[in-house]
Amino acid sequence: METLISGNEKILAFMYALGGDFNLSGTKFDEIEKNFRTTIENAVAVQPSTFNYSFETPQKILVYNTLYNSLVKLTPEEFSELGGEKNCNEELRRKFLEAGLLVAAGTDERENYRRWRLESLKHKEHLSINVTTTLKCNARCPYCYERGVEHVDFDETKIDALINFIKRHKKNLPVQLNWFGGEPFLNPKMIDAVTTRLGELGFEFECFAITNGSLITRRLIESKFPKWHLRGVQITLDGTAEQYERRKAYVDGQRQVFKKILNRIKWLAEAGIHVDIRLNIDRKNMNDILDLVYTLQARFDGNTHVVYYPAFVTGLKDKLTDAEKLSCVKKIFEALANPDKMSINNRLYSFPRDMPCMRNDPQAFSVDVYGRVYNCEHLVGRKEKSLGTLKRLPKKINEARLDEPLREECATCVFLPKCMSGCSSNLRTGDAACMIERYLISAYLEFISE
Repeated sequence: METLISGNEKILAFMYALGGDFNLSGTKFDEIEKNFRTTIENAVAVQPSTFNYSFETPQKILVYNTLYNSLVKLTPEEFSELGGEKNCNEELRRKFLEAGLLVAAGTDERENYRRWRLESLKHKEHLSINVTTTLKCNARCPYCYERGVEHVDFDETKIDALINFIKRHKKNLPVQLNWFGGEPFLNPKMIDAVTTRLGELGFEFECFAITNGSLITRRLIESKFPKWHLRGVQITLDGTAEQYERRKAYVDGQRQVFKKILNRIKWLAEAGIHVDIRLNIDRKNMNDILDLVYTLQARFDGNTHVVYYPAFVTGLKDKLTDAEKLSCVKKIFEALANPDKMSINNRLYSFPRDMPCMRNDPQAFSVDVYGRVYNCEHLVGRKEKSLGTLKRLPKKINEARLDEPLREECATCVFLPKCMSGCSSNLRTGDAACMIERYLISAYLEFISE
C-alpha cells in the first residue's frame, strides 16, 4: 500500500466519536483522538468504508475516500484484502483503519456524517449575502438563466432595509457580500453606498464579485476595490477570442474583448485579488476550451492568485453526457503543467460538505433588486420563488431550508461528502445535479493512474 494522501485524522476521530456514546460537549480534540485510537485498536471485526471510491487498472488500483480524504495506491492483492475477499495481515489492516478505508464493523458512516453536518451547522463562520446590484448586463450569453427578468438597477430605497437585514442576521459574525447581477459593475454606486454604511457601522466585512470582467478598470482596482474590501472575483471565459466574443455578444459591439479580459485578470492578480476563472463548457466549445487552457497556462501558470475550473453549461441541447464530462476534464488535466491550477488539492483535502450550497445554509441569502430574498442566486427577479423580503422573512424559513431530504440516488452515492445532493438549479433544467468535484476527482484519479 502506497499512501498518496493521508486520511484526515480530525474527520476520522470526530466521525467515530459521533457514532458512539462519546460526549463531544466541551471535549478537547486530544481526548476525541484518543477515543478514535482506542476504537480502531480494539476493532475485532471490520468492514470497508461506504465512501471508498476506486479506479482500477490491471497493475494497480487507486482508492480515494470521499469522507476522510485518504488516497492510496494498492496492488490487486491488497485491494482484494481491503474488500474482504482475502485475509488481511495485521499491519495492512491497521493502515486501512488509520486511513478510514476500513472501519469498525457495524459503523453507520452515513448516520455519523449526518450527525456531523448537524453539529457543524451550529458553528457558522460568517453571514453570506449575494446582492444583485442590477439585472442589467452588457453581454448576452446564450445560457443565461436570467432571461425574461426585467433589466433594472437595485432599488435605492431598499438600501436601508438591506443594512437592517444584515444587522439582524450577522449575530457577531463577519459579513461576506457577493456582488452579483446582471453585471454588478454596471451599478458601482450601489456597492459604494452599502460598503460605506457597513464601514460607518464598524462591521467586519469582505466582498467578492461575479462579473464578466469587461468593466474592470485600473481606477476601480486602485481606488474602489480597497474601500469595498473586495478580495476576489469570478470571471467566466467560454473559449479563446473568437468563441468567447461570439458567445458573450457584448451589446456595445466591443472588439478584442478577450484580450482585454486577460489583461484585467493580470491587473487583478497584481493587486493581490484572487481570480477564479470559470470555464463554461458544452459540446460546441469543449475542444476550444483546451486551447483556452493552454493560453491561460502560458499567461498565468506562475501566478498563485489565478486559478480556473470547468463548469458544464446546463439547460441546453448541447450539454455533455457524464462520460463526455469526465473525458473533457481528463483532457484538461493532461494539458496542465500544474494540475493544482484547478484547485484539485483543495478539493481532495476539503472537509465534508455540511450542505450543498446556500440553499440549505441558514446564514446565506440572495437579494434581488426589489429587496426580495431567495435561497439561490439563480432565482433572483422571480417573485414567486422568493422566501420573503428584506423587511419580512418568515421566522421558521431557515428550519424548512435545513430540513430538505436527500434524494435517494444522493443518499447512497459515494460522492455525497463532496456534493451533498448537488445543485437544485441544475435539476430544474433537467440536468444532473452533481457538483464539479465528482468529475474532477474521478478524472484526476484516472489521469494519475496512467
